[in-house]
Amino acid sequence: MTERSPSSAGRIAWGAVGDGPDVVLVHGTPTSSIIWNEVIERLQGRYRIHVLDLPGYGQSAQYEGQEVRLRSFARILAEFLVDRGLNHPHLVGHDFGAAAVMGAHLIEGRAAASITVADGVLLGPWGTPYSRHVRNHEAVFAAVPDYIHRASLAAHLATAVHRPMPPTLQSALIEPWTGSIGQPAYYRQVAQFDYEYTDWLESRYPQLDIPVGILWGEHDQWVAPSVGDRLCDLAPGSSLRILPDAGHFSMVDCPGLFARELDMLLRDHESRAARGESGATSGASQSA
Repeated sequence: MTERSPSSAGRIAWGAVGDGPDVVLVHGTPTSSIIWNEVIERLQGRYRIHVLDLPGYGQSAQYEGQEVRLRSFARILAEFLVDRGLNHPHLVGHDFGAAAVMGAHLIEGRAAASITVADGVLLGPWGTPYSRHVRNHEAVFAAVPDYIHRASLAAHLATAVHRPMPPTLQSALIEPWTGSIGQPAYYRQVAQFDYEYTDWLESRYPQLDIPVGILWGEHDQWVAPSVGDRLCDLAPGSSLRILPDAGHFSMVDCPGLFARELDMLLRDHESRAARGESGATSGASQSA
């Protein structure tokens, strides 16, 4: 993440590595691009992988009054694709990032070779009871002592994995949300949870005419795997793969399996494109 670029919602951090077809990985909340690190290590020999920290997240800018809604993420991603000259990439989104890639394609009009979503925030209702409570009391939570804020965030992150999260990763995910700038930024993005945007997207999923792959952690406590089934029914020709021993952060719980499944999807999409075909392979739901 050595690069910095301006955007309509503040400076964003980004990076690119590898060689091959363009793949853009988009994180969700409350994470950053580092959540993809082990997947990138496994796939960078086969693809040109682009990652970014969404506005307000990770190494990207945080500031009072910043717009950090789902619709702004879709717009920022579309800007990023234009700025980087990525005219037909494979888009991969996790959690909020899934809504961002769908919005960039379906609403912002950016072309894509395929879309893959993992444990996506794509259908209402969504949001954990904790996040909904925080949304309703933003000012109260933004003012709690630092040690309480850190402990609450650590406990919340622990529910996103099926296996214990590596301490170094937990620290790296928490740190951008601390201090006089980071702590208010965390509660700012929760307060702007954009439920209407996913309703808007939902009406457009039947219009998808590119390959769509869906990956979901079997033990996801934040967004139930049944949401993946619902999305599979809405998106024409999409396919769903359930990842065993994985929670909401499926690429953290089982990075090797996640990378293999994503690689299989991308290879299939590339092969079908070479044959002049469109759409995903099937509407089947299956365990990996």
